[in-house]
Formats: sequence, structure tokens, C-alpha cells
Amino acid sequence: MKLITSLSLIVLFLLLSGKLLAQYDNQRLVGSNYEFEEGSTEYLYADKVVFRSKPSSSSAAIDTLTIGLNIQIVQKMDEKTAFNGLDWNWYKVKVGQKTGYILGGLIALDQIRYDDVVYLVTVAGIEHTKDGYAYTEYRVRSRVIRADGEFYGHESKLNTDRFYIEAFGNKGVKGVENMLRINLFSEACGVDGGEIYLFNTGNRLVEAANLSSVVDGSAFWFNESLTFPNDKRGYRDAVIYEREFGESMDESIDWTKTIIHRVVLKWEGDHFTPNLETFDFEEDE
Repeated sequence: MKLITSLSLIVLFLLLSGKLLAQYDNQRLVGSNYEFEEGSTEYLYADKVVFRSKPSSSSAAIDTLTIGLNIQIVQKMDEKTAFNGLDWNWYKVKVGQKTGYILGGLIALDQIRYDDVVYLVTVAGIEHTKDGYAYTEYRVRSRVIRADGEFYGHESKLNTDRFYIEAFGNKGVKGVENMLRINLFSEACGVDGGEIYLFNTGNRLVEAANLSSVVDGSAFWFNESLTFPNDKRGYRDAVIYEREFGESMDESIDWTKTIIHRVVLKWEGDHFTPNLETFDFEEDE
């Protein structure tokens, strides 16, 4: 246990909740309701995309397009079609000198290049019913295109469907060429604003970690993080996992309790050892 001031609690809330809006200034926040801007250049997430003469999946084909191809958005159409569990608008687009229509679900919500590879992301939805209540479980689908044109991907569960992406080198992790980080955007107290790390091994995209970061005002906070070998506080040949749980014990005297767990991890080619999912961290004891 430790005492910290009310001001410190406020600062901690801002840092852990991910609500410092400045960090999104140069990022594209995307999600299931994202709309492409007219005149923007976008990239195809899907491969062998049928370029249509009308905003309908039954209309005549103009051409068949490949993954990663850049297109120019002309106009968002009112017509929608269900695809991968979500309803997507059709877009009028230009491809070279041709104009036609492509469903939004076939276009990458964002793309980012690192060295000689390109990462693409989109989202999908899975409908569930529990206790008579219907809800959508969101998934982020990620793909990486190698310099030789080969591509592969991975699907990860999302706790919130708004996020932005960043790409890095291997940060000192052996057996990894580069990595994609999916940063979840927490719009309200109690919403998970964590991050997902996808490691590119050269022939696979592996979900290395799906981390949480939740803050509920000054009542409690929970945060998971990774420190890599090349980071300032990193260890050679090891990744440090930290898990912090804190709660307010008595706000009138600024009394809080914080529990921190730290585990040294080793990357084994497609997973970390030890397996964090087997740990009983016992935050409440």
C-alpha cells in the first residue's frame, strides 16, 4: 500500500485510461462505423475483389482486383450489404481510369508500411444472444503483405471496436521480423483501452499478447504492459510482463492500494513461456 495525492490519482487516471487525445493526433481511429473520406486513397484488404458496375453484389463485373491495390474514394453510397457479420456501405471508387463500386468491407480500414511489408486491418462481427439479449462481438482482422506479394493474417477478439495501429521492428525479440500493435481506444470509464501485439515471423502473423487497461475514475485501475529487450528498461533476450491492479481504499485521506506482478517471458517462436493464462495472480489477496 502507498499514499498518493489526489492530483497523482488524476494523472494516473489519464495515463492508464489512454484518454490523452494528443496521442491520436496523427493516428486514424477506425472501427465498425468508420467512413472513408471522399478523395482519400485507400487500399484493398481482400484479394480477388470484384470491381462492380453498380453498388450491388449482383451487378456486372468491371474487373478483378488484388489485395493491397490502392483506390481513390469518390463517394459513399446509401446501399449496404451484409459481409463478415456487419453491414457495410458501398463506395464509388476510381481504379486507374476506371470508375466503379466496391463494398466497404473489402477495403482496409487502415494500412501501415514497415520496411518491405505492408499491414492491413479491417473488422468483422459475430452475433451472440445471452439471456435474451443480442449483441455483436467484434474482431479485428489483420494481414501482412510481404515484398514478394505473399500474404497471411490473423483474427483477434476486440473488447471495443475503435482502435488505431502502429508497426515496429522486432524490438529485440529473436525469431520476429517486425510487429503490429493494435491500440484499443477507451471512450469511457470502465472500457478496455488495452493493446494487441501481433508478431510477424516471416511466414505467420501470431497474436503474442492481448493486454488490458481499464480505469474507473479514481475507484480502481488495471493495466497490463510489455517491456521489450530494446526498450529503455528492457532485459536482453527477455520480455517483461507487468500487471498492475490498484484501488482507492479511502478517498478522504488519499489512501490507495496497488499490487504489481512482474513476469519474465521468453519468446519460443509462436508463444511466450511461461503461459500467462495459467497464472493465478490473486489481485484481491
